[in-house]
Amino acid sequence: MSELPPRPLTLGDVTALAEADELHRFELSEGNLVVMPPHAWRHQRVAARLGGLPLTHGFRDRVALSVGVKTADDDLNGRTSDIVVSKGVAPPETVWLAAADVLLAVEIVSPGSERTDRWLKPREYADAGIAHFWRVEPDGTVLRFRLTDGVYAEVGKDPLDALLDGDVPELG
Repeated sequence: MSELPPRPLTLGDVTALAEADELHRFELSEGNLVVMPPHAWRHQRVAARLGGLPLTHGFRDRVALSVGVKTADDDLNGRTSDIVVSKGVAPPETVWLAAADVLLAVEIVSPGSERTDRWLKPREYADAGIAHFWRVEPDGTVLRFRLTDGVYAEVGKDPLDALLDGDVPELG
């Protein structure tokens, strides 16, 4: 484990930690480090399948898995979204994508992340102005939300397999 500085951490600190420790995932909330284990097989499989939907439907080079999203205008807050669709092509060296550059953030609810994925991240993403948020529940239901007046309103609810068999829902 790297020695941590005696101050609130920054996204740069978290990036350095992640480069030195490939066994964990990291997020930052108000300068406080959140450490998570690698995703389980189910989570990885859902991310790969669902991430392929926008990738093959006109969002080529704009889809990433487990990418960092800055959730505030400071350097003290960042979440790792399971799937992100960016508004444009991000530079290849990007580690923390600005929320203003995110069109869609997707979270896959797994044991240990339920409260974060259902309550904390949607609030942070909405406050950051991310227009679309999808949440995949453990039963395979995909709940789709659109930012309306600063809060997410549900705009769709689909079984994962049905969503994967169709076109990408409107993200405009």
